[in-house]
Amino acid sequence: MPSARVYLAEFAGTFAWVFIAAAAVIADTSAATLGAPRLGPVGVALAVGFSYAGLLAVTVPLAGGFLNPAVVLALWVFHRLDSPRAVALAVVQFAGATVAGLAVRVVLAVRIDALKAARLGTPHLNLDAFGASRLGPGVLLQGMGLEAVLTFALVLTILATYYDPRSLQLLGGFARRWANVAVGLLLTAIVLVGGHLTGAATNPARWFGMAVWEATLPELESRGPLADHAVYWVGPTVGALAAGILYHYVILPKQMRGESVSQ
Repeated sequence: MPSARVYLAEFAGTFAWVFIAAAAVIADTSAATLGAPRLGPVGVALAVGFSYAGLLAVTVPLAGGFLNPAVVLALWVFHRLDSPRAVALAVVQFAGATVAGLAVRVVLAVRIDALKAARLGTPHLNLDAFGASRLGPGVLLQGMGLEAVLTFALVLTILATYYDPRSLQLLGGFARRWANVAVGLLLTAIVLVGGHLTGAATNPARWFGMAVWEATLPELESRGPLADHAVYWVGPTVGALAAGILYHYVILPKQMRGESVSQ
């Protein structure tokens, strides 16, 4: 069983990334309410993707959980993580995200109007973008589908860059550094594509850690912060498992399925 320092690193990495991702959304909203220059979709996407790349460089060599329970699930299913480690990583990821949500709620409370307008930076379905007047089964399925596709792309890239021995053979010692950059850039693109639709969470902890604190603001609680929860549980889970099935059984040669670059 890995030492507590491994899980502390995963906790801290998840905390930092969720805080930055939510704070970027809030900062953009706050600038709009003040009439100041905004980060805009590109700025928010860069903040989310670049911070993820930087934090992966710190946490993956230690813990290998990728700050994402959906990724942990896929790695566990395909025997890249054992059961005790997978459970512990998922627990500390949700804990780190929840503490990050508390930090956002407390530290950024100087602008309650911005917190309310940005819904604490929590990923949620944008009904207007889907052309829906209310939250129904159809729009929920669309949201799940989008989150599944976005998570599929993310996990496929993680498997290709961190877990395919051919990456090490092709790039040598540069492989690990390139993996961090590649995944961060892809997440930037993912947020650009899906941010205005579902928030492009691709990560149950990213949604959960913020949503639980929305109930502390009556205006947000009345909007039902958990109403679209299925999108952020089902979508990333299905996308991560689909990517794992494709990569493990189709793309990766049979003789390489027991090998790993990052472990």
